[in-house]
This record gives sequence, structure tokens and C-alpha cells, in this order.
Amino acid sequence: MVNIGRKIKEAVGAVDNLSKFEKFSKLKASYVEYDKFANSNLRQGYFCYNCIYWINAEGGKCMLVKNEGPDVMGNKSKVIAPHGCCAGYEANYDKIDDTPRGKEHDRVTTTDVTDIYKNK
Repeated sequence: MVNIGRKIKEAVGAVDNLSKFEKFSKLKASYVEYDKFANSNLRQGYFCYNCIYWINAEGGKCMLVKNEGPDVMGNKSKVIAPHGCCAGYEANYDKIDDTPRGKEHDRVTTTDVTDIYKNK
């Protein structure tokens, strides 16, 4: 399997604009989304919400992984869920509770972040 972190660093150094970068499929990125984590505190754990590549837009997007397609469990969705995770995870220390700064944050769940799960 391709080391995604290494490939990302190579790609960033090779192109001026990340929009030219070919995104990974969910399968290739080892993306997994467990619905049982949707109500978890997203500030604690290795969730997409805490990743530097995750964007809170249209239910959730990632700069590295394509939105559509099946995850490693065969589940299909059209978003990168805030409670998902993949092999390209890089912590965003401004969001995660176990930051070196020791700064406490309010509890955040998937329903707090996106409307897509409020109507389920």
C-alpha cells in the first residue's frame, strides 16, 4: 500500500496548487466511517473533524480524499463525515482536546457540525 503521508508531501512539493492534485479514493485512503461515533465528542480522538485536511462544507469534505464512493467497510456516502478517519490523518491541534497547550474545548458532535445527520 502507498504511504499516503509521503505521497501527499511529495505532491505538495511538486505542484503549486493543491487543486491540481488527484484526490485518493476512500478505499485507497483507508477511509472508514462508523455511525456509532456520530454522537462522540469529536474533539477527543482521531476523527476527520480534528484533521488539518477536513473542511466543514456540504456535509464534510477533505482536501485529500474524494467525497463519493465506498469506504473500507463497503458503506457509501457523498461526504467525508466529521466522525470518519483515514490513513492521511494529520492532527489539527487547534481543535483537538489533547493539545500541548492543554486548552479545554467545548464538546462537539457530528450533529453540531453538519446538518446532514440532523434529519436521520
